[in-house]
Amino acid sequence: MDHESCTSQHAAPCYRVRETPYTGEAKARGVFAARSIRRGELVETAHCIYISKQEYDQHMRHTVLEHYLFSSRGEYFLALGVGSLFNHSCRPCLDYRVLRDQLVITYTAARDIQEGEELTITYGKIWFEDQSLKTRTDEDDPVHHHMDDPDGFLAALAL
Repeated sequence: MDHESCTSQHAAPCYRVRETPYTGEAKARGVFAARSIRRGELVETAHCIYISKQEYDQHMRHTVLEHYLFSSRGEYFLALGVGSLFNHSCRPCLDYRVLRDQLVITYTAARDIQEGEELTITYGKIWFEDQSLKTRTDEDDPVHHHMDDPDGFLAALAL
């Protein structure tokens, strides 16, 4: 299935990556709106690398890449391109969907976004309660599993 991002729908890209001082990383980056973006507009489609649970348990959970993985039903995905550069916000402006069969994650504007605003997603409340969790299950997965949580991101948006 082909997906158009806001970059391909307009002459100019709708986002740019630039340094941001607040994440605490040595070279911290964020993704910012290069123009106004309408609610519901597809902002990005990130192709993914599939990571099996076995590969995660044996390798990925021991690397910095663990913090960039998305999880869906006990499977792990590393988003390529800017897909892994969206920072966390408790009030994110982007929604995302892991399309497991297509190995892509789509990022859509959850509300109207102003030019210059940082494009953010939520990592979920469990992620910030205990980042040292090393054993993960489908029921208690601290990496982006909140999207199916009725008390999580979608409920907060009242969609």
